[in-house]
Amino acid sequence: MTFAHKVIETIARHSLLAEGDSVLVALSGGPDSVALLHILHQLGKKQKLKLYAIYINHNIRKKAAKEEERFCRELCSRLDIELFIVSEDIPALAKYLGKGVEETGRDFRYATFENLAKENKIDKIALGHHADDRVETVLFRIIRGTGKTGLAGIPVKRDRVIRPLYELTKQEILDYLKENKQSYCLDESNRSIEYDRNYIRNKLLVDIRHNLNPQIDKALLTLSEISAEEESFLQALVKRRTARLIRRTPGDKIELDLRAYNTYDKWFRRRLLRHCLTVLSGGESGFDRIVVDRLDDFCRLRGKSLSLPDGFQAVTTDNKLVLYRRHTDSYDVALSPGKTSQLTTLRLNFRMSVLDAGKATLSRKRRADKVYLALEKVTPPMVVRNVRPGDKFRPLGLKGTKKVGDYLTDRKIHRVFRDEIPVVCDKKGIVWLVGFEIADRVKIESSSGKVLKIECIKRSKS
Repeated sequence: MTFAHKVIETIARHSLLAEGDSVLVALSGGPDSVALLHILHQLGKKQKLKLYAIYINHNIRKKAAKEEERFCRELCSRLDIELFIVSEDIPALAKYLGKGVEETGRDFRYATFENLAKENKIDKIALGHHADDRVETVLFRIIRGTGKTGLAGIPVKRDRVIRPLYELTKQEILDYLKENKQSYCLDESNRSIEYDRNYIRNKLLVDIRHNLNPQIDKALLTLSEISAEEESFLQALVKRRTARLIRRTPGDKIELDLRAYNTYDKWFRRRLLRHCLTVLSGGESGFDRIVVDRLDDFCRLRGKSLSLPDGFQAVTTDNKLVLYRRHTDSYDVALSPGKTSQLTTLRLNFRMSVLDAGKATLSRKRRADKVYLALEKVTPPMVVRNVRPGDKFRPLGLKGTKKVGDYLTDRKIHRVFRDEIPVVCDKKGIVWLVGFEIADRVKIESSSGKVLKIECIKRSKS
C-alpha cells in the first residue's frame, strides 16, 4: 500500500477530514511536517481542502530557526499556501512560568494553533505525529509512572486536532520525501540525548530493540490501542454516571453527591474526580494521581476545605463536594423594562417588564426566580450587582433591616455559594435578594397601580 493510500485510509477510518474543510498545518520544516503538508496538498485538490500553515520560532536555536523559517516560506510559496509566522521566547517564558522548556513549548504551540484556528475560522489543525512518536510517548509515560489513561498514548484526533500520519512510520515518511524529491530541514538537537524524548528515541529504544525485543514498537502500539479502546468505554461510563451525580451551578461550580460517590470502587472514584477537575478547568489543567488521591481522601473523610493546584478549591457541605476556582470579579449591570440583561460572571439573564396590577401573579413564593414590585415605590435607575460587604435590606414582613450575610446565614446558605447570589437595586438600595426575598418597601399593596415584574433566567451550559 502506498504512502498516499495509507493516509487516505487513516483519514477515512477516523473521519479526520470532510470535503471542503479548511486545515491549519503545523509546519516546523522537519520531515514529518513537510511530508504532512505535501500529502495534504496533493489530496486537497480532490477533497477541495483549504490549506494554511504555521511556523513557530521558539527562539532556542536562533541560527537554525532563521533557516527553517526561510525554508517554510519558500515551500508554502511554491505550494500557494498561506503561512503564519509566530515568534516567542520559550526559554524566557518557561523561566517566568517556572516550567520546563519542553512543556512550555508544547503548551504554547497548542494554544497558538487553537487561537489562530478560531480567529480565522479554520476547521481542523493537522499535526505530523506518526507511529514512532506514539511508541516513544507510551514508553515515556510508562517510565514516568502512568496509569491506564496515559497508556492510551497520542489520540488520532481530539476536538479539531487531527493526525493524518498516525499509522505511518518514520521510515515511510522519509521514503515518501525521497521518492517525491522533497527536501526538508534537520534539527540537530534531535540527535542529542540531553532531552528525555531524544534519550528514549536515540538510546533506550535502540537498546531494547537490539537486546530485549526487536518487536517493541509493535508491542507498545498494541498496548496503546487496547488501552485506548478500554479508556473510551470507561470514559463513556463515567460520563453517563455524572449526569446523575454532578450539578453545575450558575457560577460554574461543580457539586458532586458524596453519598453516591462513597459507594463506588476507588478506580471509579478517581475517574469521577478527574472528570470533574477536567471539566472545571476547561481541559487546561492537568491533575496527577497524587492530587486526585488527596481529593478522594478528602471526600471520604469529609474534610471541610482543601486547596488544589492552579487556584482550585474544594469544600464539603450537606453531603456535597463543591469544586470551584476563586473569582473576585464584581459586576454592575443596568436593567431596563423590555430588555434582557446578561451577567457574564454568572450564567444568569434578567428581564424586566411593566404590567397592570391585575395581570400580576401576586402569590408569595420563597426562593422564586421572578418577583413583582410596586412600580411607584421603585426609584430608578435599576441595576443587578453582586453582594457587597455591609449590604443591608429590610426583608418582606420584617420591621427592621438585616445584613444580607446574616440573612443568608439564618437560612443556612453555605459561604461557598454566596458569590452566586446577585441583588437587584434601585437608587435607594436592594429591592430583591435574588432567589430569596424582596424588600418590604417595594411590596405591592391594594392601592398599587402598575407592577414591575423582574425575572431571573438561568442560561444553559454550552
